[in-house]
Amino acid sequence: MNHDAFAHAAARRSQRGAALLESLIAFVFLAVAAMSAAQLQGHLRLHADLARQRSQAVHLGQREIETLRAWSTPAAASGSSSYAAIVDADRVADAAAGDANNAEYRIVRRVDDAAFAGAKSASVAVEWVDRSGVAQRVVLDSVIARSDPAWSGALALGSGAGVQRGAFGRAPAVPTMAKSIGSGRSAMKLAAAGSTVIVFDDATGHVVSRCTGVAATTTTRDLTSSDLSSCSAGAWLVLSGTIRFTSAVPPMPSQASETPPIVAVALALTGGSYAAAPDCSTDAMKTVRYTSGGSLHIDAVPIDALPSSLGLPSWSETGDRFANYRCLVTPRADARWSGRSTLVPTGWTIGTGSADRRVCRYAADRDGSGAIDANIEHPADYAGVAGALAGQNFIVVRGDQSCPVAPDASLLAAASGTVQHQP
Repeated sequence: MNHDAFAHAAARRSQRGAALLESLIAFVFLAVAAMSAAQLQGHLRLHADLARQRSQAVHLGQREIETLRAWSTPAAASGSSSYAAIVDADRVADAAAGDANNAEYRIVRRVDDAAFAGAKSASVAVEWVDRSGVAQRVVLDSVIARSDPAWSGALALGSGAGVQRGAFGRAPAVPTMAKSIGSGRSAMKLAAAGSTVIVFDDATGHVVSRCTGVAATTTTRDLTSSDLSSCSAGAWLVLSGTIRFTSAVPPMPSQASETPPIVAVALALTGGSYAAAPDCSTDAMKTVRYTSGGSLHIDAVPIDALPSSLGLPSWSETGDRFANYRCLVTPRADARWSGRSTLVPTGWTIGTGSADRRVCRYAADRDGSGAIDANIEHPADYAGVAGALAGQNFIVVRGDQSCPVAPDASLLAAASGTVQHQP
């Protein structure tokens, strides 16, 4: 083979080697690009997931704060959210708790009662672990003022002779649990297992009829006009409230949820003559949580009630226990009554020893007079009561413990604490 042939063959071999090298380099670049794209996609998915989790965490934190802001009564009360119950708490928000999230969130609530006068400082932290195993945390802060919601409606009241309305368009004195029976009337059993039903006028809130002979197994929610066949017309006034028990030392109103022992309420009338003695009844109650119609419900039911009583397959008990009381009062000729209510124990004693119980009543200086002297403020003695009185609540503590006081006595018209009532 001549020299030119050798040179041509060597050139072809050199070209094939260069092409192979170029292919290898291109493959390396392609592999690096593919790996970078996959890594970028992973980072994008991680950051998108983290953004979604942060959004859910903020939503959970906001919902927790709004729940705290939605308190309805200053002192602890059955079936209601209260300012007194705004305390430190931890909980987990996951599928088991009814939250459809793509992570398990821990909601940590820290409350400072002393940060502001007449308010509580609340800090809500939502913690979780992201897809990469890194702990994440979102914190929301808020201040919750202790302004009784009972006064908030005053801002919306205009001048004129408008008629105040409560739940379901009825007078505020008509209890929410009373069932409408038509013709502008609502009915409610005086005692859950009793046979007496009281009928309210929806426009005025006055008790205008008293019916007897109702089956003890018939609940208020099941009442119909056909159940009210033996009724007498008249005019009565209602005194009602809750009784809570705690043996904690010191007593904590927000944790007063012990099963109530047998207790009755006696109302001694004064200031004139009355056609009949007061009719007082007491029911031991518990609070249950259940889902109906896709919504979460929390109801107070008799302590021995079963889910079937509400037509439910099941419910979960919150552990809250208390007693409800109602007194039906026949007023004097001037349509008023005066007197004093006391608790009557059965199987336990009222006294000052560690084995006794002390009765404290929730009281609030709502008019800023510096004294508990108005009937709505839950005084020791009522005078000239002309309407229904609700929320006249008691807490029963150990006899050797003092009655819980208001967290901030400097509050003007909303300071709420308890004072000794018995002995």
